[in-house]
Amino acid sequence: MGMSLINWIGFVMLILALLLNELFLGMNAWYELNMGAIIVGIVYLVVGAALTLWPNAGDTAA
Repeated sequence: MGMSLINWIGFVMLILALLLNELFLGMNAWYELNMGAIIVGIVYLVVGAALTLWPNAGDTAA
């Protein structure tokens, strides 16, 4: 059970979100209550998690 390119993209997105959290969301979104940035951040995390968990076509285990 290996990871495909889609899974790696999602994993990198989640790691990048951890690194950028304090720089972007921590300063801008929460103090100013910038709802647009909060929604974009949540969508970004959902997409990253979905890509990380995306099933690999090469896995044939039933």
